[in-house]
Amino acid sequence: MNQNKLQFIGKGGELLGLLLTNWLLNIVTIGFYYPWARVKMIKFYWRNTLINDTPFEFTGTGNEIFKAYIKLLVVAIIFYASYLYAAFTENSNLMVAIGLFSSLLILCIIPLAVHGALRYRTARTTWRGIHMGYRGERGQLYTDFVVGYLLTILTFGIYSSWFISRLRTYIIENLRFGNLKFEYTGNGFDLFIIQIKGTVLSFLTLGIYWFWYRKEWMEYFANNVIVKQGDNRYPLDGNYSGSSIFGLYFTNFLILIFTLGIGTPWVIVRTYQYLIENLDIPAEIDFDKINQTEDEYQDATGEYIADIFDLGIV
Repeated sequence: MNQNKLQFIGKGGELLGLLLTNWLLNIVTIGFYYPWARVKMIKFYWRNTLINDTPFEFTGTGNEIFKAYIKLLVVAIIFYASYLYAAFTENSNLMVAIGLFSSLLILCIIPLAVHGALRYRTARTTWRGIHMGYRGERGQLYTDFVVGYLLTILTFGIYSSWFISRLRTYIIENLRFGNLKFEYTGNGFDLFIIQIKGTVLSFLTLGIYWFWYRKEWMEYFANNVIVKQGDNRYPLDGNYSGSSIFGLYFTNFLILIFTLGIGTPWVIVRTYQYLIENLDIPAEIDFDKINQTEDEYQDATGEYIADIFDLGIV
């Protein structure tokens, strides 16, 4: 049986050129080039990520994200205009109301952004013409997020492990890759133990254990993802180690220091390669038997908002 191979073949030089071009065009256009810059970045990562030597493809466009950009720009202008009006008129009550409203708005926007970004980005991602997809319901994700967020605050952060696990379970179990389905078997208690142990041992070892804590965290998330093809269930297999993570971070640090930050694209590429190429896909999965089941989705509003808040989607 042939081994399914997952690779990332991006080059630091190509990424550097892309970053510089996007940076210059964003300056020249006063930021209006951002949607097209965003699409170019996603396409860079997707076309350089290969399964069995076949790359992914992102079919989204800058025009789609630009529509979301304009919507958010209008909202931002209204918000800042209201704040400036309150400041110039010295209306403290209005300023407090705007502050509270903005905090609540952010809390409400984040789950909507995650939902929208998942629907858009997965629907616009293909491999051999097969679409990915996300079938989660906005209302359910919104409820899970708000309840989990409030419980995390009320428990002074203790509930965060269960919060993360619940969201990850809901999201992963609603992802599709053609007719491939997914399942997440992790739970909050196990994650809580990993966090407690990692925090305590990292403190006692003056930070040295953090790399092994990171390894355990990454492997836990990877190894609890199940790929379902028909009636068969195949777990992913993350093969990370504390020493290799230490070597990666230490080398990346040296690259950044000795290149005065210019080596950032190479650091990004090296990190992606490590994360992707140490994740094994079960050989039993037959990628030649994946069928098309998902449709395209064109509303990129969530994609744009998620990028603003730098939200990790999965």
